[in-house]
Amino acid sequence: MNLHLTHEQLCDVLLADSSLPSAGADRETDVVDQHLQACLICAAELKSLRDSLSHFRDASVAYSRQEFAHSYARRSSIAPPHSVLSQPLYWAAAAVVFVAALFPISLHQQSAARSAAKTAAAVSSQTAESDEALLSDIDQKVSADVPSAMEPLANPTDSTTSLTSTSDQRKN
Repeated sequence: MNLHLTHEQLCDVLLADSSLPSAGADRETDVVDQHLQACLICAAELKSLRDSLSHFRDASVAYSRQEFAHSYARRSSIAPPHSVLSQPLYWAAAAVVFVAALFPISLHQQSAARSAAKTAAAVSSQTAESDEALLSDIDQKVSADVPSAMEPLANPTDSTTSLTSTSDQRKN
C-alpha cells in the first residue's frame, strides 16, 4: 500500500457517487476507504478539500444572489437619475442630437420636392405643346370649306372632265 493517496484518488473520492456503484471500482474504493480510516494525513487532506469546496459553493451562491439583486435594482428604472434630468446641458445636448438627426431627412425631402416640381413642369410644358398642336389641327379642319374626307365629292366636275379627257385620248 502507498504511503498516502494521490491527488487523483482524492478527487475520485470527492466526485464518487454512491448511487452508481461500478463492479471494478468496489475493490479500489474499499482500499481507499480503509486507507482514509488508517491515515490521518490523507483524511485531513480530504476534509480540507471538502471544506474548501463547500466554502467556495457558499461564496459563489452568495455572490450570485448579491449581483442578481444589484442588477434587478438597476433594471427596475431605465430613466436616468433625477439630478441628470435637471441639468440644462443634457437637455441642450439632446436637442442638438435631435436636430442633427432630422437635418439629413429634411434635406432629402427638399431635394425630392424640387425634382418632383421640375418633372411636373416638364410634363406640363410637353402637354401644353401637344394640346396646342391638337387645337391648331382642329381649327384647320373646322375652318376648311369641305372636310378632308369629303374632298373628292366637293367638286364632281373636276373628276368627270378628267375622265372624259382620258377617254378622248384613248379614242384618238
